Amino acid sequence: MRTLPHPDFVALLARADVNQARFARLAGVTARQVNNWCRGRAAVPRWAAILALTLQEITADRLKLALEERDFGRHEALGTPPAAGAPTTRPVMTTLALSDRPDEAGTEPQMIRCNASNEKARTGRDSKAL
Repeated sequence: MRTLPHPDFVALLARADVNQARFARLAGVTARQVNNWCRGRAAVPRWAAILALTLQEITADRLKLALEERDFGRHEALGTPPAAGAPTTRPVMTTLALSDRPDEAGTEPQMIRCNASNEKARTGRDSKAL
């Protein structure tokens, strides 16, 4: 499989009107890594090229908003089977809560999602309905 040449990656970012720093934030990588791809110091990963292509069709803000609006079910958020009960989900929720804490490397949206899943499991209701 051939890799995308770095000048082509730079052109994709320019066509998408996204600078290196913004692309790095959106992709969850360092700005230095994106700069390395743009300067040819490192091969551009296939997923990064696909994301850059996608950004030509849909704006970065719209893409982030679509992800935030996606309503994941409790089992999807926890990675457990849909019919899993409290004995199965409780240890998973505890592990996720510890890893998703913003002071531990998680983010605020991850923690909110984890807390909502925990509340839904605890009460048997969706927190949006409260």
